[in-house]
Amino acid sequence: MKKRIFDLTSHDVNNMTRAEIVECIKQSEGRTMMVENVVSIAPPLDLVSGAEIAAAFGADMITLNCLDIFNPRAEVTGAGNHGVKDHFTIEEIRDLTGRLIGCNLEPVPFGFTDIEVGRSVTRETVEYAVELGMHYIMLTGNPGMNVSQETILDAIRLCREVSQNIVIIAGKMHGGGVGNDYNLDIVSDFAEAGADIMMFPAPYTTSSVSPDIAHQMMDAVHNAGMLGLLAIGTSQEGASESYIEQVAMASKGAGADILHIGDGGYGGIAPPENIIRMGMTIRGRRHQFKRMANRR
Repeated sequence: MKKRIFDLTSHDVNNMTRAEIVECIKQSEGRTMMVENVVSIAPPLDLVSGAEIAAAFGADMITLNCLDIFNPRAEVTGAGNHGVKDHFTIEEIRDLTGRLIGCNLEPVPFGFTDIEVGRSVTRETVEYAVELGMHYIMLTGNPGMNVSQETILDAIRLCREVSQNIVIIAGKMHGGGVGNDYNLDIVSDFAEAGADIMMFPAPYTTSSVSPDIAHQMMDAVHNAGMLGLLAIGTSQEGASESYIEQVAMASKGAGADILHIGDGGYGGIAPPENIIRMGMTIRGRRHQFKRMANRR
């Protein structure tokens, strides 16, 4: 029987190997959903973290954005109410969600100082991410960080030197860096450096990325032996549910193994209605509701 990512609650995700995680995503046949969450701001609901909201509405993978790896915490509202703290630790987030947890680290060029060291790619931040029990590291760049495909490539090599078991996701979700963000000639280099999953923008997000272009991107990624991720990282994650549905259908048709929804909604997470609509579109009601029900 095929393992599917939405059956992960029957496994201890914290003890899964890199190979098991990758194979499980591959066997999900495009049903895997990643939800991004800015952990440095308070979430929209009191008493719970953004990661818990993501899990409740169907996320398989939760990416912690703007996480300072040297001060790892997820903010929550309702401090002082019912004895709730003002933040959760990463260990608590893993236990509360039962999902695959990862973080963004940004491969900024040498000498770039407009970012906290704990959010950038260094040997120390990667080592600490592994020590914290991250299931994966996502190497990408937010706007203004001067990240290029070449700096991402160097970061892949560094991450793989540090750990052979952590899953590496790398690439761009929008035109947030410098150079040619969508150069397909570098795809095989990412694979050779040790990336497991390569990321590109989803159809209808960045200018000129059509379903046909996204299909070419996913073909190049699969031909290089990696899995493919298509991302909504342009604040359109806060658009209408009908828009989310169109992007989800086009992304699955283009061959995406993982569909990502960004954090541009309320309180550092996409609107929950849009998370549900994405999951329902790529899975159908039966599997979406099962995923929502399978919480720890």
